[in-house]
Amino acid sequence: MESKEQDSRWLERIVTLVDGKEVLLIFALVLFPLFLTGNFSLSTHVLIFAMFAMGYYISLGETGMLTFGHAAFFGLGAYGSAFWLVHVDAPPYMGFMGIITGVLLAVVGGIVIGALSLRRRGTYLALITLAFQQMLYFTFFQWESLTGGDDGLYGLSTPKIGIPGVFVLEFEEGLGGLVSAEMLFFAFVFVIFAVSVYAIRRLKQSKMGHVFNAVRENEDRADFLGYDVHNYRMMAFVASAGFAGLGGTLYPVYLNFVGLSTLNWVLSGEVNFFLLLGGISSFVGPVVGTMSYYWIVDEISAFTDHWQLFVGLIFIGLVLFLPEGIVGTIRDYVSERTSYTIHEVPPRSDE
Repeated sequence: MESKEQDSRWLERIVTLVDGKEVLLIFALVLFPLFLTGNFSLSTHVLIFAMFAMGYYISLGETGMLTFGHAAFFGLGAYGSAFWLVHVDAPPYMGFMGIITGVLLAVVGGIVIGALSLRRRGTYLALITLAFQQMLYFTFFQWESLTGGDDGLYGLSTPKIGIPGVFVLEFEEGLGGLVSAEMLFFAFVFVIFAVSVYAIRRLKQSKMGHVFNAVRENEDRADFLGYDVHNYRMMAFVASAGFAGLGGTLYPVYLNFVGLSTLNWVLSGEVNFFLLLGGISSFVGPVVGTMSYYWIVDEISAFTDHWQLFVGLIFIGLVLFLPEGIVGTIRDYVSERTSYTIHEVPPRSDE
């Protein structure tokens, strides 16, 4: 009995240290596997898609808007970045403009799709967004002169970023050979990821973020309190599209290629799986889900070519036995075994 109480106290101390420090926990989760494996390429891939998942979290986790077409915004961001690198005759050091172009294209897509679909709820909203994504997919497939069609855009040069005569960051040179190109690009992506996580955290803490939660829990009550529910849903949807597009802008730079797979419905299904696996209601969940998904795929695909079958079985088991996801299950376990309650809704910021 004393042993159980002692374990409970130690568990409570650990959770007390972690609770309220989600941003630091996310950074630790991202960096720890890197230190174990040293694989900067895979870690960069996970970071990019974790950024996509964090963007979708604003829509599904914070506001309760399920979509089956969120890859549209990731793809718009990816193609927007690639368009700048391929079709715009600009100095190489202005590569950062590709990121801005991609984010703006994703935001515009969010505004248009949101304006035409957010009058619907639930399954209808999910299917409408899927329809818009498929429209984009076939538009980009047919528009070969701009998008490369089924072949995509390949051979993209790695952009340089900086100010001529002051400092220009060249990823391929790795700071004059001090570090590898993969390590330098990982550091660049990590900085953007860190800023994105902090911005989403601040949005979650803001008054607007609390209204998003109110809309998620009960739209009628939020409307009764005087909030314009449609406008708040629209703001959440566009913000979600922007952050998803930001992740997409880094993808063609990472692969030196962009193709129609970034607009495929399969990718929309995967990002839903990321959130379900990690935990929809948790700020840390999207990152945990993304990392867990790629770890599972990497491990299973090493043994069999039919890894999709096993991932599907894991998904079924998750829905049946762990409906709260990994983070939600841990949270419930801690709450049951200690007197400590983890608060998913952070204190409101007055700024």
